[in-house]
Amino acid sequence: MLRSLSVILMLGLALSLPAQDVQDIYGLAAEILENTAEMLDEEGDYSALIDQIADLIRNPININSATREDLNRIFFLSDMQIEALLFQRYQNKAFYSIYELQAVEGLDRRTLEYMEPLISFGIESQAVETPLKVKGDLFLRSQFQIQKRQGYKEREDGTTYYLGDRFRHYGRYEMQVGKQWQMGLIAEKDPGEPMFTDEIKTFDFVSGYLSWKGNKVLKQVIAGQYRMSAGQGLALQTGMAPVKSSDAISIRNRQQVFGPSLSATESEGLYGLILDLGTERLSVIPFVSLRKRDARLDTLSNGDIVIRSLKTDGYHRTLTELSQRRNADETAAGLRTRLYAGRFIVDGGFMHYMLEYPIEPEQETYRLIYFKGSSNQNYWLSTEGSIGKVFLFSELAFDKTGDPAIWAGLQHSPKGILDVVLAYRRIDMGYRAPLGAPLTEASQPAGESGFYTGISIPLPAALTLDTYIDYYRHKWPKYQIDAPHEGFDWLVVLCHKPSKEWENSIRLRYRDKPVNINTGEPAPAVATRSQTQLRFQSSYMPSKIWTFSFRADVQSVSHAGEGKLPKGYFFAQDVKLAAPNKNLTINARYALFDAEEYDTRIFAYEPDVLYSFSTPAYYGKGSRFILMAKWTPLPRLDLWVRYAAWKYSDREEIGTGQNRISGDLSSELKFQIRKRF
Repeated sequence: MLRSLSVILMLGLALSLPAQDVQDIYGLAAEILENTAEMLDEEGDYSALIDQIADLIRNPININSATREDLNRIFFLSDMQIEALLFQRYQNKAFYSIYELQAVEGLDRRTLEYMEPLISFGIESQAVETPLKVKGDLFLRSQFQIQKRQGYKEREDGTTYYLGDRFRHYGRYEMQVGKQWQMGLIAEKDPGEPMFTDEIKTFDFVSGYLSWKGNKVLKQVIAGQYRMSAGQGLALQTGMAPVKSSDAISIRNRQQVFGPSLSATESEGLYGLILDLGTERLSVIPFVSLRKRDARLDTLSNGDIVIRSLKTDGYHRTLTELSQRRNADETAAGLRTRLYAGRFIVDGGFMHYMLEYPIEPEQETYRLIYFKGSSNQNYWLSTEGSIGKVFLFSELAFDKTGDPAIWAGLQHSPKGILDVVLAYRRIDMGYRAPLGAPLTEASQPAGESGFYTGISIPLPAALTLDTYIDYYRHKWPKYQIDAPHEGFDWLVVLCHKPSKEWENSIRLRYRDKPVNINTGEPAPAVATRSQTQLRFQSSYMPSKIWTFSFRADVQSVSHAGEGKLPKGYFFAQDVKLAAPNKNLTINARYALFDAEEYDTRIFAYEPDVLYSFSTPAYYGKGSRFILMAKWTPLPRLDLWVRYAAWKYSDREEIGTGQNRISGDLSSELKFQIRKRF
């Protein structure tokens, strides 16, 4: 994860701390988000990752008492680096400064620089923080599209297609009382959604949590919104799933076992109660979730109600969307146990899942492997730990019919000269897991098998080489692939970082996968699509005030039988200005893009305000301009303003249908305030 630091400017996040290392850590997180967007082809809510980083900065990990799970939260540390650190601590008993960590195998200078603001070296104390000490963190944000979309224009009868205005409003508040109590509240309204009406009484989405941490048998209680992760995500994975990235050896699922959540993604997460019971070596975690889901319902000829699909976009702007708002109950309940046995962790559990109405998807062939019915059970057993210098991780899961799924891998650092990871996955055709989200090629992984190999090699002259190849096979047709198929994904990244102020990288990614092609016959034929993306990035910080970043992408796609598509191009120049007193930061980007074909669109992470995420696809031909400023006029008070605009040269209208904008310009204005107490 210690490459591509030119994306520091793309992220534009800060916690108002003066250390440049804190900014770098957010830069490391940016690449995770960008790769997630590329894999999912959509923007998402990555607040879990930002929450994790923010919590580490507020509450650094005591390196002398941290467990393996604690160190897993430092997302850029590899499993072998964590094992080496624990082994060195076992031999030396304690570390007293960042310099002593240089003796840990695999922790180079760059890694230690990024670790420094996230760790402490204090000796474990039994003192308890006074319960009267209260900390608070408040965010308020509003944004709107400057040009009016078709859906907001008045019709002849004086009404508009969208029932609400074009503003998006967002509020978030967290409070911590001592070390035991914590609470959070989030509220959001999307553009076009009504507020304070008969249909929606307040904000469209309101959620929160209350958390209490103990220190004996009852270790933690969370009521409200929370997230969970088990093993490699085969049976249970809410929130951000693991993805392939240029950090070739980081494929193990390292999401938090469970924790409170303030995600604004309405279709994700769990809502209810979770307990953590047990001892230092054993945890028993019962949980229950009761929530309303958006669903597209249908009534059969016999009067039975079925769900055709569960909506995940969270929009409630029209009468049709309002009729699908929270109209189906979803229940999930289960029990999991975690045993800490020496250098291994064993996690096992079961979960019962139930919907108010049965799901009966449409009858397209590729949907026949989707979850159907109104209930399901999943069981899992996962392990992780090390034997010598080999780190092992695996998960075996079953559903209610006994169909299995397996995800297993190992990581090894032979003589410290390179890191190698090998992984194998196989999901049975009949396996169903409504809340699962493992690292797979397909979003519906039933019938998928695959083998992954990743290598990271430090080279002379401040060079690092990372590469992976992922081969996969599907036994059943997928969306736009009307036959069983196989393919592979290969990536190589060469990074050069001669100093902390200057970094360059070249990235080449090649994907070979089948797709349907039009041959003029009634049944579509399946042929191979080859996609090649070449990227160059450079980031240079000539002083503590200025940072310059440049990125260039070229993407080509060819279909067997149809030839090559026009190439997609993307060029972006970012500039960051940070005032010497750190009270003012300005980020700017100017980008040119030419991607005429949808298949050659290019994703890029953009500068945005804290807890707002922008990873759009650059598609079409035109330019992109972003200007964002963050000002801290008073201690613990931060103000943001962001202007972003698309200017197209290949069209006179932007978008389609009710989202259509007349003209070639689309721009947005965003304001945010943060107050810490």
